Amino acid sequence: MIKQRVIQQFQHPRGLLGRLAGRVMATRSTNVERNRWIAAKLDPAPDARILEIGHGPGLAIAELWPRLTNGHIDAVEVSDLMSRTAARRNRAGVDAGRIRFHVADAQQLPAPLDGYDIIFGVNVSMFWNDPSATTAHLADRLAPGGELVLVYMPPPTSDTSADAMAAKLETLFDGIALTQVHHDTMPFEPPAVAVHGRRPIVAQA
Repeated sequence: MIKQRVIQQFQHPRGLLGRLAGRVMATRSTNVERNRWIAAKLDPAPDARILEIGHGPGLAIAELWPRLTNGHIDAVEVSDLMSRTAARRNRAGVDAGRIRFHVADAQQLPAPLDGYDIIFGVNVSMFWNDPSATTAHLADRLAPGGELVLVYMPPPTSDTSADAMAAKLETLFDGIALTQVHHDTMPFEPPAVAVHGRRPIVAQA
């Protein structure tokens, strides 16, 4: 019962326990380094349109938005607490018009959130009710040639290894016809993986 309550706070932080979960996510050294790693892997163009799903305390956003000169980041979270926390951490980016925060579910994104060059999420797919449908839903929100990247770093409560999750996600990506599917491994202990896939560019007839 206690383990389940802890897991729920990392999935949807709320209240006092949610604040504690958010502090852990924001300050744990491995979490900080892995968010820096994925930001470097994404390496967005200055005009990139980016969507992060399940952004938590906003660590990756803090790394990404200064790279944008005329692009922007939309950030989606089911937790209002984390949305407010991440907005405070990235206030300069919000004020500069580079970041917009939304309280929403990645499994049912609002219609205006569409046409992205990059969509990414860190440790989110393991919480989805229907990973296949959600992955397809996100792929549909990419611009042609846009990239979907899902990152997994095994939390202390997980029995799923990075390699096992990479294989599962690559199968999902292949199943919705994403191209250039591959994964990168970050050599931490335990390791983190980032699975990449691109929406095909359909040639005009």
